[in-house]
Amino acid sequence: MVPNITTILQRFTGEWATLLQPEAILALCREIGSTAWRDRVLTPVTTMQLFLLQILHGNTACSHLPHLSGLRFSAAAYCQARARLPLRFFDLLLEHFGSAVQRSALDEGRWHGHRTFLVDGSGCSMPDTPALQAAFGQPTEQRPGCGFPVARRLGLFHAGTGVLLKLVVAPLLTHDLARVQAVHPSLQPGDVLVADRGLCSYAHLALLVQAGVHAVLRVGARQIVDFTPGRPFVRPSVRRTSAVKGMPRSRWLKALGVHDQLVAWLKPTPCPSWLTQETLAALPDS
Repeated sequence: MVPNITTILQRFTGEWATLLQPEAILALCREIGSTAWRDRVLTPVTTMQLFLLQILHGNTACSHLPHLSGLRFSAAAYCQARARLPLRFFDLLLEHFGSAVQRSALDEGRWHGHRTFLVDGSGCSMPDTPALQAAFGQPTEQRPGCGFPVARRLGLFHAGTGVLLKLVVAPLLTHDLARVQAVHPSLQPGDVLVADRGLCSYAHLALLVQAGVHAVLRVGARQIVDFTPGRPFVRPSVRRTSAVKGMPRSRWLKALGVHDQLVAWLKPTPCPSWLTQETLAALPDS
């Protein structure tokens, strides 16, 4: 049975110090080229563990962390220590954690034998600095200088455990379809990907089929999906407002009439005798 989120948070909150081993954090620091720091209380190992402790306690205040950890430091010193950790450090930390989880926990919570994943997009605001404004931008309905930069985030989650495996960050005015291919390498043939209608497109389905991945996607709001056998065709009137609900609106589908539900299977036939290479060469390119 897959544990619920309350059980997971209670276990993580009580065992926060064992989630990130010091050796693993130091290995990441060496990987990004950061191997020297002063002998202080808030080393990269301690800072990362405090950051995790802060998140697991509901994003508590920085001034509350000394009481939770039993260490002596100020809130300003903790903020400075956290700012010293480069962004690449957190990116590698998520990748290493996701790789470790894939070897064990991802086999839990299978759906009919298939590993199941969820992908969804969201956004987050950030401090109003010139660098963040240039990199991510702000909502268009806000005047320049009156809003905060916002980033688009696309996350890949394991449905059985809720673990975040991949996080793709992009500027605000970026559609999720433009970055969803970045999460495909984390999937394997036979997996099931579940997403909302924002990621439902022919191109996305074609990429998933090529990778051997199954998909459960909600169709677009304007897509007509009615598999009722013998659905009667009622030709709507010319005015769009008086169209029958559930019926096609395009002129091409209306012209098909009752044949809009027919599915044809074309049996391969031999090439006709009149179709020669000379005939094909004479055909126009269009």
